[in-house]
Amino acid sequence: MRQNIKIDSQLDALRVKEVEKIFYEKINDNTNVVPKVTPFRGINTDLLYIKDNKILFVKFMDTSEDLFSILDEELIEVMNEENELLKLKMAQLHSNISFNYVFIMPYVTIEDDYGFEEFVNNNIIDKNKLKNIINKPKELEKYLSEENNEIELNLYLLDICPEYYELNGAYHLNKEFKKITFSQDDYTYTANMLTNNQLEKALSINYGKSLIQGPTASGKTTIMLSRAIKLARIYPHHNFVIFTHTKQLCNQLKESIKLLYKENNNLEVHTISSFVFKLSKRYNLVLDHNMLKKDYEKTFNNLIKQAKNVIKNKRMYKGIFIDESECFEQKYVEFIQEFLYEKKYIFNMYYCEYLNIYNNVNIFKKTLDYIEFDEEVLLDENYRQKKAIVDFSNEFCKNANKYIKSLRNNIKREIYKPSKSIMKDGIMAQIVKAEDLEDQISSILWEIKYLLNNKGLNYSDIAIVFPYNKKRLKNGKTIYFQYLLRKALDDVSIPYIMGDENLTKHAKRSGITISNLYFIKNLEFKAVVFCELEMLYNQTISENDQDYQVNDFVGDLNKIYMVMNRASEYLTITTTFNENSSELIKIIVDSINKE
Repeated sequence: MRQNIKIDSQLDALRVKEVEKIFYEKINDNTNVVPKVTPFRGINTDLLYIKDNKILFVKFMDTSEDLFSILDEELIEVMNEENELLKLKMAQLHSNISFNYVFIMPYVTIEDDYGFEEFVNNNIIDKNKLKNIINKPKELEKYLSEENNEIELNLYLLDICPEYYELNGAYHLNKEFKKITFSQDDYTYTANMLTNNQLEKALSINYGKSLIQGPTASGKTTIMLSRAIKLARIYPHHNFVIFTHTKQLCNQLKESIKLLYKENNNLEVHTISSFVFKLSKRYNLVLDHNMLKKDYEKTFNNLIKQAKNVIKNKRMYKGIFIDESECFEQKYVEFIQEFLYEKKYIFNMYYCEYLNIYNNVNIFKKTLDYIEFDEEVLLDENYRQKKAIVDFSNEFCKNANKYIKSLRNNIKREIYKPSKSIMKDGIMAQIVKAEDLEDQISSILWEIKYLLNNKGLNYSDIAIVFPYNKKRLKNGKTIYFQYLLRKALDDVSIPYIMGDENLTKHAKRSGITISNLYFIKNLEFKAVVFCELEMLYNQTISENDQDYQVNDFVGDLNKIYMVMNRASEYLTITTTFNENSSELIKIIVDSINKE
């Protein structure tokens, strides 16, 4: 974890001090270091040093010699009080864990202990002691506690650093820390420590407006949740809020926070709708429920106007995070910003243009040009998928960009951006051509049996995804595809569950997941079978079509991109169309048959 010295934050609790960088560089013998640990409310340490299951909390003090000469006794007393508070909390809640806490004062020589002899000897490392430790790193070991039980220590890390863990992630990537399995409400969860790069991004929090961009599986939501929980923990007397576009992700984030951040009374999660309705109740805004049913959008926008006029002091939140921000309309983002503090606020937007699967796609407009960001962060590593799937996805991005530019040569930027695989192996995506709807369902059943019998997958590892539950044909008939698929699964006794807004990453799955594409946007599976692509409306497009038609076509490309990136190891696409009748299928085929 040595690269966490690259943490770049303006916040005092997260800022890496110069002596801290030296410490990282010099003290690196068979150790693990967890940066910026908040073991309890009101106690923020710079790092947790771990060696042979012995732990040491460390705080670096910037105190100058001149300041210490004035406040020497008072500073020692304050440090001792913090140490005693940590000891008290540990005795109450973690009496099975041995630890020590040291304060490193690199610019100060302590000559008088002012009656705190034991504390000064055991818990303060002044300029002279630090110099000795840097020359002889093993000297630090005398400050270590007794050895802890490895299992108990890892559970303790999850308890005091919950923001550094991802729940139910696809893979265990940070091998320096153990994978933790625990149960709650008869369901088993796994918790994996974030990778070093993820931790670096999660802790590099700055004041002002930040845009965090990245393709699917690059860890945007993971980093956002880590930041939100970290800030809520280091600033317990301030409020923070996360906004998402879908109720499904809203439910998932609430579940994650409930599991990770037990004292979560200062961190909220909302969709824009739930937030406005909360304001309506809190400030007695006029809401006509009959009008809400008749004309939802007009009534909802009226509530927002009322909120702007009625709520005089909107500065409620020190930090606001918007996930899925590519799906938020400008007017809602601007409304949300009104609830930020005026100064020293944190406003983060997590964005991927080509994950917008809704109706406001516009590739001809510069994205988010109505906001002036103080910083932009680009994420490009793929944490979900094996290399073969990432390679296919990147080829799809390249071919989609090439085709869009063939339609409109005024589009200079790359709409779809590739990601870097951090995992190896995997099996290349495949496309299965079916003769008709019946043949397509037969191929789906065959694929399920193959994944179960030949690849050793469980039912819960597999998703069958289709664009929509039903589609009205030009001849006036309607295909209810989900019912045809469900009947076929019932006939061969394959268990399944239906995707809906309550199906989250943490939900227990008792069978194969079958869903339209809107309910799997925030999920991941080992295997995905994407079928009935002929349901998508914009199969072909030409350079003579209107710009709005090009946008609609890109919207369908977005849907395909989103679905195929739900698969971590196996991706199969089945269709009755071919590349001669569908530009969508041609882009997929060209991406599989890359030469």
